[in-house]
Amino acid sequence: MSRASDAIKPRLKAFGQHLEEWAHRGMDQHLRVGITGLSGAGKTAFITALVHQLLHAERDHLPMWEVVSQGRWLGAQRARQPDLTLAPFDYDSAMQSLNGTPPSWPPSTRGISEIRLALRYRPGRGLRRQFKDSVTLYLDLVDYPGEWLLDLPMLSQNYSQWSEQAWHRLAQTQWQNSTQAWRERVAALSGDDEKAVTACAEEYARLLGQLRQQGATLLQPGRALLPGELAGTPVIEFFPLPPQPSDGESELRALMAERFDAYCEQVVKPFYRQHFARFDRQVVLVDCLTPLNQGREPVEQMGQALKGVLDSFRYGPGSLLRRLFKPQIDKLLFAATKADHVSVDQHPNLLKLTQSLMGEAQRQIRFAGGEVETMVLSAIRASEQGQVDNGRGPIPVIRGRRLDGQTMVRFPGEVPERLPPADFWQGQGFDFVPLAPPQADDGSLPHIRMDHLLEWLLGDKMR
Repeated sequence: MSRASDAIKPRLKAFGQHLEEWAHRGMDQHLRVGITGLSGAGKTAFITALVHQLLHAERDHLPMWEVVSQGRWLGAQRARQPDLTLAPFDYDSAMQSLNGTPPSWPPSTRGISEIRLALRYRPGRGLRRQFKDSVTLYLDLVDYPGEWLLDLPMLSQNYSQWSEQAWHRLAQTQWQNSTQAWRERVAALSGDDEKAVTACAEEYARLLGQLRQQGATLLQPGRALLPGELAGTPVIEFFPLPPQPSDGESELRALMAERFDAYCEQVVKPFYRQHFARFDRQVVLVDCLTPLNQGREPVEQMGQALKGVLDSFRYGPGSLLRRLFKPQIDKLLFAATKADHVSVDQHPNLLKLTQSLMGEAQRQIRFAGGEVETMVLSAIRASEQGQVDNGRGPIPVIRGRRLDGQTMVRFPGEVPERLPPADFWQGQGFDFVPLAPPQADDGSLPHIRMDHLLEWLLGDKMR
């Protein structure tokens, strides 16, 4: 009898947690937000800063967040994590890195994690104001690697379609020298040599990591880069093959197709169902400056990645019934990060560049009933704006510290409004320098437009 009771208890506990979540959602007091970022966008620093701003919200630091500026904000606390199968987001360790001597950026997360906050405020209008002195909104922030997000477009492809596209990307001018030896090895590979297939898959994973350092964005499968518990399993040991010859399907191609299908069914779809499809809102962080440093093809590939991401979301207005039974993303934000790495006069150009890379997909989202926004921000501002006179008049500069700790004052350059033409890259390029985090003596984290982000993300839920 006790064994049966012990087996039932976890199920009852999980059922109770689901009922609690439904109750909060039914009263519109629960919001689940997915946060991810394309390579190098500063996702861990962003989530740390977002949590810090909520836990220490003050009018002076967040003037554009209405619930704070109107005096209705009562405070925030970390709450019990709802999903015990997920790793907790390590906020404390990230803050230790930022408050160190010298401060350093927190290490990147390598899997999915979560943190829940309870946000308390006084309602400003409606029935809540008549019957309640205060309301608590439960906010779940779910952090997951951008590499996993880029796998979602694979669900709409078969192996042949995916392989042809991936092989073409490997042969692009920017990366063909790095990939040539591997492509030649694969071209000579046979499907009955299991050890050689495994060795090629392992080399392909290392190659993806190398390409990421060179600016590539569309790197699939994402779990080859961040395998986690799947390390060493056949389900991630597949790779693209040269365009299919006319003499039919080879044994190797059949093996790769089998593993591709298994990856989509057993890895990508479960992630979509268990996590991604449950998000109410989504924030995607984008670093446009690093690809500009690396050349035209990295920027083009990032644009392709953004369009693929947009096509993978389920959009729709966040009505009560949808929130209870069929959650859909009603708000999607693409945040161009590292606004502090350029002078403030370049922020409009950075915004236009990000929007141009997304193409027509934004209009399609709005047509489907979703709300999409593009924003330029810096979760943790690592520079100060200034001016210097170069003899012909004042020019805008930024003051900060390089990653090696050396102070610098420089004009960081102009950001193009859209991707420059091919001939531009032959004569010049860009040189946006990475910055070290600031020394925050008073414990605060300076930012650019995080109050705008909080108003966009939470403002409609806290009126």
